[in-house]
Amino acid sequence: MPLKHVLLRTLATVGLTALLAASVSAEMPKSFENEYSTRIFGIKVTVTHQLTDLEGGGQQLRFEADSWIGNIEEISRFDWVEGVVQPRKYFYKRRGLGRDRDAELTFNWDKERVINDVQGKSWAMDIRKRVQDKLSYQIQLQKDLIEGRNNLKYAIADGGQMKEYRFEIVAEERLDTPMGEVDTVKVMRSRDDDDRVTYAWLAPKWDYLLVRLEQQEDGDSHTIDIDKARVNGKNIESF
Repeated sequence: MPLKHVLLRTLATVGLTALLAASVSAEMPKSFENEYSTRIFGIKVTVTHQLTDLEGGGQQLRFEADSWIGNIEEISRFDWVEGVVQPRKYFYKRRGLGRDRDAELTFNWDKERVINDVQGKSWAMDIRKRVQDKLSYQIQLQKDLIEGRNNLKYAIADGGQMKEYRFEIVAEERLDTPMGEVDTVKVMRSRDDDDRVTYAWLAPKWDYLLVRLEQQEDGDSHTIDIDKARVNGKNIESF
């Protein structure tokens, strides 16, 4: 597979870094800022993931993957409605890695419609309650893990199509990470008609912090490890 395609698929997978969940007895984090890194064919990729409060209410989740050959940034702005994440706006920007790309989704929950604006072309799509964007679902997943839910399925509005993301816990493992050894649970994202397999390792004793992400495809494997973590204004120095 060409380098550009490997980078794009791997960077897109890193969106799972929002699997930063609190324990069952804890509350949702009000903020976090975590950093991950990997090398793909010798090219260093740095990933920043950040949750912040918005003025006037709501929250913003931001993801950025940066390397010398390109950059991907995603932003989701959302509200909490009856304990469920409800997206307002989703932004996607890609620079380098081939052709530049911009997308913006605007959610109108009164009319149950989402307006897609991709590369300057706009169209509308019907949506239903609990539909997420490509980033906001991660916070809903976080909440569901906190509450011990097993049905981890999410409807995603993605470029004019409705997709389903599915997750399941498959194992418990102890990992050696750049921040030290830590016990984890291993979560798998399953896909239909796709040979890609994505795994995420989360540390229960550290409020289900994501510590490693791995994508396997066509016999290749690419792994992303945590380098820094900051939750609710407090640095996590080591495990």
